[in-house]
Amino acid sequence: MKRSILFIFLIAILMFSVYAVSDGDDGTVTSFSSVTPEENVSDNMRAEDTINAVPSNALSENSLMDPAPCIQQEMADKKELKDFLPANPPETTGVLRIQEYVTPYADAVQDYLKDEDLDDADEIYETAVSWIWVSDTTLNYQPDGWLTPTEFLQDTPDFDSNPVPGEIVSDCTEQANTLASLLIGSGEYDEETLRVVMGQVTSSNINGGHAWVEVYEDGEWFPVDATVGPYYDEDLEEVVYPDNYKDIDFDYFRDEKYSVVELWYYYNNEYIIDVSSGTGDAPDYWYSIPSSYY
Repeated sequence: MKRSILFIFLIAILMFSVYAVSDGDDGTVTSFSSVTPEENVSDNMRAEDTINAVPSNALSENSLMDPAPCIQQEMADKKELKDFLPANPPETTGVLRIQEYVTPYADAVQDYLKDEDLDDADEIYETAVSWIWVSDTTLNYQPDGWLTPTEFLQDTPDFDSNPVPGEIVSDCTEQANTLASLLIGSGEYDEETLRVVMGQVTSSNINGGHAWVEVYEDGEWFPVDATVGPYYDEDLEEVVYPDNYKDIDFDYFRDEKYSVVELWYYYNNEYIIDVSSGTGDAPDYWYSIPSSYY
């Protein structure tokens, strides 16, 4: 009898281990078949058998990008992002909360394309790089506060908290979501060939949360980052203009290395993937990453 009970107990342990998965935050998934969608991931997301991972989560003192994007130190991990988004959504339906901040067909986005006479990806990126990075702490009086592209383009120039009155300002999140909206809204790309990325990068020996864009061309993705341009230095209380930032092309990071520590989400107004769990509703080729990541 004791042997029978022991045998049944061992079988139960074995069955449990087969179906066990991680909580997703450490990027390790044992079995996609039993992944439970996280609170901001819809039930209809399918799970892929594999997903490419960033080569290493270990930081290196030599992991520097030139030009250096402005990263967001206030939001340092995925959990804080997950906690923030459910409490701060625009009131729309049909897409997940994080996706509601990509609005390619909003009037403000279409008007901006027309008013600035932006005809192609190069012109759109040149304009995006001129936006001034300002931290959420300065602009929104909180560690992280998301704005829609409409608010970013139309309202931030007149914010009382804007340290550069009259200029379009905000941090990487607004710049990435708005750049994505402009590129899709212009017809240069569509929802299948452009996505916003949320994750962690290393820049100037600083590791922090960041948002940027990826586009799909010739069978591969490459990153496009709007935050390599001017930024407001809170210590100096002035705008800093990096050397030669105007010479950075739209496809600069197609061949140049881009230092990524972790990937959290890929998304736009139609598709989304939770990278750590491998769940998503996007096309199969969304489950690959740029070769320039290191």
